[in-house]
This record gives sequence, structure tokens and C-alpha cells, in this order.
Amino acid sequence: MFDWAYKKRLKDDLELWVEKGWVSSAGAIAILKEQDQDDGRSRLPMALAGIGMVCVALALLAFIAANWGAIPKSVKLVGIVLLVVASNGLAALAASRGRKGIADLATGFATLVFLGGMALVGQIFHLPTDWPGGAFLVCLGALAAAWLTGSKTSLIVAAGAAITWQVMRSDFGATPLLEDLIGLLLLVAIFAHPVVHPARISRWAAISLLWVTYGRWFGETADLMNSGDDVIVAMLLAGTGGMAAAMMLIDPVADLFVKWSSDRPMRGHGHWLMARSLQDVGILVLSVLIVLALVLVPEVSNEPALKGLAALPALVPLAVALALLVAGMLLSYKTVKSGALFGATGLALVAVLMPVLSANILVLAAFVLAALIGLCALGTWYNNRFWMLCAYLGLTAVALWLLQVTIGSLLGQSLFFLVAGVLLLGMALWLARLMRRGGRAPVQADVTEEVQG
Repeated sequence: MFDWAYKKRLKDDLELWVEKGWVSSAGAIAILKEQDQDDGRSRLPMALAGIGMVCVALALLAFIAANWGAIPKSVKLVGIVLLVVASNGLAALAASRGRKGIADLATGFATLVFLGGMALVGQIFHLPTDWPGGAFLVCLGALAAAWLTGSKTSLIVAAGAAITWQVMRSDFGATPLLEDLIGLLLLVAIFAHPVVHPARISRWAAISLLWVTYGRWFGETADLMNSGDDVIVAMLLAGTGGMAAAMMLIDPVADLFVKWSSDRPMRGHGHWLMARSLQDVGILVLSVLIVLALVLVPEVSNEPALKGLAALPALVPLAVALALLVAGMLLSYKTVKSGALFGATGLALVAVLMPVLSANILVLAAFVLAALIGLCALGTWYNNRFWMLCAYLGLTAVALWLLQVTIGSLLGQSLFFLVAGVLLLGMALWLARLMRRGGRAPVQADVTEEVQG
């Protein structure tokens, strides 16, 4: 995303780094040459091979379905088993020769054949339809393939099957405890895979399963409570806002813990990438929630009930987020950049919870604007274009809504702009103070802070 902007910034940074002696001229030339050559063509063969692999698997399944009556049952079963074994054997051979891409494709093909074989076996023996049970078995098989071979393709199938199982299993309010425990185990197994075998699509699939699992917990609790919209809305704001804020804060708190700890734990590349993906999802959800808190919540519920904050799906994520926020603010008193992240995230969480704390639309609009501007400033400071995109889209949506909806009388408009102005001025003064304090730090401290933050 934004490759052209990244390459332009890289050229500017390399010029500065060469001037400071951090990178040699030859190294800078090699980096720029590599970037010019990496225009996506190197990934094209694997992308085409992946599509071809799916097409071949579909062709085999369609061929079996077209000749269903002519093929004996034993031949169907043996054929499915042989295809799975042969595909995994090819994957093992490719992996032994260092061809990881081919090994992943072969394992993915075996997983797709296993997926189709589950449906065919049900047809062969006229088994009753059980979509949740089938999804669960597919998830187990794909998980086994993913962990045994490190296949990202199989992990995607496992995540999709786990999401299907979570959505289609027992009705809300009638879920056995065993199913909930199994769902947690599946989440842990799928979430850990992208950490050990990093891949962007695997990380986003695992995070999607995390949100679906939380949604299942939320739905079951809401069904058992049998409460009104005011309670459910408060639960939703606190729970999802707490989850998103925790995703934003867990990585900087871990970094600060490492910075202040005498025993510095090791963290691999996969951990770092997963933490960054969690932050991206967190700021995306926070930006959406801030807009909804102003635009949609007043239409659904005039005054969300504080009782909703006491429900476990709301209380647990919110408590975790607040604990991380307090710990981060205490640990970052000497780290300006991290302090800004904790401050902006805390303000965003307050804006999300404001409909529960106050029914005054003027105060709510002021906090929403301040929170979105804070996220915009945060994305600019961290030079993260995805964060900036989420925050600016949210700010645009809120600005358009404010233009469409009449705030009220001139006195009401005056009060709104006064509250918004005071909040923004306070935030600007706080940021200016942080930046001045950071400017007095030595250069080496800034470099260390960039690495840790």
C-alpha cells in the first residue's frame, strides 16, 4: 500500500543516512536498485500458481461429481486418500529441497482436496447434513497441515472453517461450556501460527477469528441478559472499544517493559509483525466506533445504561485496556513518542464511551472531533499512512455529519465550538510540551526511542 510514497521517502531517508554515515553509498545504491527491480513481478508466478492450484482442485472435484454414478464408492475413497497423501508427499519433497513456495501450494492443494473429500464422503454414505461438524473437522485437518508444514494456505482454510464453526454452532444461550473451551483452543492455535510463520493474510485471518470469537461471547451474554437496547449499546461501546484500545496498547507496553527490564526478553520478527497488525486493526475499529458514537448511537439509544459496563464482555476488555493505558503512561514518562500514543488512544476510548457518560450531543461532538484529530496527529507523528487514512476518513465522515445536522441555536453552536476549541488547544499545548521535552534529548536517545517505540 502506498508503494510510490514509500519509495520516495526511502530515497530521501537514504540520502540523509548516507550523509550521517549510517549507510554506505554502495549500500544505498544496492537498496535503491533492489527497490526499482521489485515491482511485483517476482510475486506474480506464485500468485498465478495459487490461482491455478485452486482451479485444479475444483476441476478434480467437478470431474468426480460429473461421474458420480459411474465411480464405485471404494474408488472414490481411495482416490481421495491417494490425492491427499501424494500432495503432502510432494510438499515434503519440495520442503526438503528448500522450495517453500511449492511446498505451501502442495499443502494447500492437499487441504482443499481434504475439504472436498469431507463433503464427498458425506454424499457417499448419505450422512445427515451437519455444517458446523463438517467445518470443525475441516478446521482440525487444515490446522494439522498448517502446523506440520508451516503452510499459510492451510492456515487460511483453518481460519475460515473456524469462523464458520463459531457462527453456525449451537444457538445463543444454549452453548455448552465445552464448545466455548474448544473455540478458545482453536483461536490460540490459529493465532499463534502467524507469529511462528509470518504472513500478512494469515495475521488478518487470525485477527478476524479473534473478533468473531469475541462476537460469539458478546452475543451469548446479551441473549442471556435479555436486556434492552440501552444496555446492549453500552456493552457494545465498552467491549469493542476496550478490545480495539487493547490492540493498540499491548505492543508499546511490551516495548516499554523490555526497555525498563533488566532481563530483556527476546521477541522475534513474527511477534513484531503481529503486534503491528493488531495496532492497524485497533485504530481502524476505534476510528469507526468514534464516528458511530456520534452518528448512530444517539439514534439507537438516547441514554445508554451504565449497567451495560458491568457485563463481562464489556468489563473484561475495558479493564484490560485501562490497565494497559495506566501501565503505559507510567512507563512512558521519559518516552515522548509512546506517551503521545497512550494519550491519543486514551482520548479515543473516552470519545467512544462518551455516549454512556453524557447525553449532551455538544460535548459528545467535541470529544469526537478531538479524538479523531488526535489520531490524525498520531498517524502523522508515527508516519503510518494506514493510521492516517483511518483517522482522516473518520474525521471527514464526522465533518460531513456536522454540516448536515443542525447543532441548534447560535448559543448552542457557541458552546460547541468553545468546548471543542478548549479541548483542541489543551491537546496542542500538551503535544507541544512533549515535543519540546523530546527535542532536548540527545540524538542517541531519539534513535533508541524509535527502535523501542
